[in-house]
Amino acid sequence: MEYKYIREKPLGIYIHIPFCIKKCRYCDFLSFADTDRSFHEIYTAKMTDEIASWSLIHNNMYTVDTIFVGGGTPSILSPELLCDLLDAVFARYRVREDAEITIEANPGTLTPEKLTAFRNAGFTRISMGAQSFDPGLLKMMGRIHTPEEIFESFSTARKAGFDNINLDLIFGLPGETQKQWMKDIDTAIGLTPEHISFYSLQIEEGTEIYHDIVSGKVETLPDLEDRIMYHNAIETLTEAGYGHYEISNAARPGFASRHNLKYWSLDDYLGVGLGAHSYVNGVRSANTNQISDYMSGNTDHGRISWLHKNSESDDISEYVFLGLRKTEGINFDHFRQAFGKNFWDLYSEETEKLIGRGLLERDDHTLRLTRLGLDLSNQVFSEYV
Repeated sequence: MEYKYIREKPLGIYIHIPFCIKKCRYCDFLSFADTDRSFHEIYTAKMTDEIASWSLIHNNMYTVDTIFVGGGTPSILSPELLCDLLDAVFARYRVREDAEITIEANPGTLTPEKLTAFRNAGFTRISMGAQSFDPGLLKMMGRIHTPEEIFESFSTARKAGFDNINLDLIFGLPGETQKQWMKDIDTAIGLTPEHISFYSLQIEEGTEIYHDIVSGKVETLPDLEDRIMYHNAIETLTEAGYGHYEISNAARPGFASRHNLKYWSLDDYLGVGLGAHSYVNGVRSANTNQISDYMSGNTDHGRISWLHKNSESDDISEYVFLGLRKTEGINFDHFRQAFGKNFWDLYSEETEKLIGRGLLERDDHTLRLTRLGLDLSNQVFSEYV
């Protein structure tokens, strides 16, 4: 029975596609613009090799229940190359019949033919980087698509058979008004996606928007305005039937991202590709973020550049601050089952202090962020690191 349990342990696989048509003005992600098909083919071949290498190490210990192809802009790859990646996973791992298989996409890269091919390849979920429906804000962000292309891509995805669609939105942009943001939220809800992600703009050093701010061309949005946007979005989404299940994510019942929940629940996931991170069997690792090193294939098991075996205290700490990202919070009974310890024996002082500051709230079974705690979540998390 123990052996059967080990063999059926679930695993999520993240596959990183670091290619874009162009870099957005706010983007600090590991991605490159202006790459061609031949380079895509070589990179895809390297990733299939990495998947094969990992499968030998895992030796049938896992059953894959989520696959997430992210980027970058995965949808600029040809359907044939994306099929190769999924085929590599299916050939090397057992994959659950009801696996959630997601592809990220930019509306400016989608066609009816591509969307049909993605669905036929086995993708069950698509995450569209809409970011905004306002043409001026899209231009300011450096997005390659128009509002009309979002509507067209969404409609075409439905026709292709996608019944699980996420829309990504960004708020807190320089010069953005409350009216613009709420129009974006209302427009997104009007499309009736199953999932909506809403992220506050993070100003990253070295990006074009960062340089605009430093030079005085634009001003950052005041924190108070940003927080009003955030809470107004939560209220509107909740009224429309979306459950706010994580700091920046809301979904209709049954459509929370199963893959992303792995990150916040300390479940096992394997990262494949340039710069991808993994947490498998208590070990955290990261692939090199140098494209030349990754493509050379000179290092073992996916070009790992960093590896750390978590101690029990590492796992406990991560379980707490990652779990608090979920609006349901941490369940004390689940904590005891996972670690054989009482939460309050470990964290009573820190937790009581945060409750006193109004950042956390508790009942007999759970601990969760308050409304204020959502705004100051990094302060909360730092207490458990």
